[in-house]
Amino acid sequence: MTSALLGRRRFLSLAAAGAGLAGIGALGATGCGSSAGTTSGAARLDYIKPGDPEVAAAEAARASTGKTAAYALTAGVATVDLGGRLVNTWTYGAGAVAPELRLAAGDTLAARVTNTVPAETSIHWHGIRVRNDMDGVPPVTQEPITAGGTFEYRFVASDPGTYWYHSHSGLQADRGLFGALIVEDPGDATGADADAVLVLDDWVDGLGTTPDAVMAALNPDLHGGHAGHGAAAPVPVGAGAAAVAASLTAAGHGESPALGGMTQHIAYPLHLINGRPPNDPAVVTAAPGSRLRLRIINAGAETPYRFAVAGHRLTVVAVDGYDVIPAEADTILIGMAQRYDVLVTVASGAWPVVAAVEGRPGYASTVLRSSDAAPLPNPDIGGVIPELRGQLVPESELRPAQHTRLPDRSPDRDYAVDLLQAGDRYVWAMAGADAGDLVMKQGERIRITMHNRSTMWHPMHTHGHTFAIPEYGGLRRDTVNILPGTSLAIEFDADNPGEWMFHCHNAYHFEAGMTANLMYVR
Repeated sequence: MTSALLGRRRFLSLAAAGAGLAGIGALGATGCGSSAGTTSGAARLDYIKPGDPEVAAAEAARASTGKTAAYALTAGVATVDLGGRLVNTWTYGAGAVAPELRLAAGDTLAARVTNTVPAETSIHWHGIRVRNDMDGVPPVTQEPITAGGTFEYRFVASDPGTYWYHSHSGLQADRGLFGALIVEDPGDATGADADAVLVLDDWVDGLGTTPDAVMAALNPDLHGGHAGHGAAAPVPVGAGAAAVAASLTAAGHGESPALGGMTQHIAYPLHLINGRPPNDPAVVTAAPGSRLRLRIINAGAETPYRFAVAGHRLTVVAVDGYDVIPAEADTILIGMAQRYDVLVTVASGAWPVVAAVEGRPGYASTVLRSSDAAPLPNPDIGGVIPELRGQLVPESELRPAQHTRLPDRSPDRDYAVDLLQAGDRYVWAMAGADAGDLVMKQGERIRITMHNRSTMWHPMHTHGHTFAIPEYGGLRRDTVNILPGTSLAIEFDADNPGEWMFHCHNAYHFEAGMTANLMYVR
């Protein structure tokens, strides 16, 4: 299916939901090739597709060690124990989070994925500059992995850092189909003695309802992925699941000054770290006095988290896989799909580690325990530690390490995108002519200015590229939070040919239409 068909289906879904197209503004482009934004111009363009030689050439140019890290993953139905609650869900293993995958920068990842769930599926390798045909977005970059089918993802992971992987089919990533992907840096200069991965997640599946029931409660017309990428068919919703979903979506909206107002629509009943709830934590143990690198991944579908470690200051050393000038803080705020690497000097004792839901009650927690300390008798201390009210370093104040900066250069194409909601309906959009395609050629510098016209914040993510944020001193990210009523520009070099998604990483906003395409042409 072509991107134009996907885009037309997205806009038609807005009309079906009663939003109409009159409120969807045009996407403007200036500079080189500005006519590419028109429908008539797009019909004449020669797009680079996943199987084209430019994609293989870009992959061949990546620095490779010649080594391969091979993994086998099975997407399957499982019963998972969440601190005494047994839930039925879909996972890549036996737990509520998938196995951690590790390899060194320049290694080739070979991941053979077998699908045993009763639906089509896929895996997206979030933040990695993969070759286009391995990006895992059906039907744009691959055919979906059918029930009973197998697919092998194979690509060079050239960039070190903290990344993650998740299903990119329907709302499957709001079940258990996600995990951490760590690309180790042989030249790491942080001085860390050890590292630990903390995957944060909001959980609803099997707790009386399902993600599909939640989507139906938010907007019945868009249930099952009709407005988004549409790779998963609607899942029937029973009366009981619908009632629970309705209560979760009617429980009021969180509010946060740090995020400019309303934070979310869903009152998740449970929050996890590494697939475990606060009453049954996966304890992190380290030597007293050691420098511990915590790799924090927000794998939640709709929840921003405020993160802190009791009794410890945090030193932020990287975001989204890219080093920053070290910045100290008591707490950090992590949007969906974002990653923060922080250093802590481990103090002797057992210390609560808390990811509090921003703007409303709820938290995930675990324990950091020095190897000379006794375990906490009650590891769940209620999610309240003073550090959460301490010094917050916002992403706007972080600055890139010198070696991660994009070279200064004037943009060849300058696009503007509006982030919209259709009145008070649960329908979201990225405004654009020509089915939302942003056209570019290899080698160009691209600037995209996002204008958030909605009343909510949006964690905006580009596939296949990491961007710089000029307003933040050139900070490198692949997911950035755009607050309501604000505008923010990103810039990147078009160095990874193919067709790429550009979307909000609130999973429910995405399913309800907030997506566009980055399109390379010859």
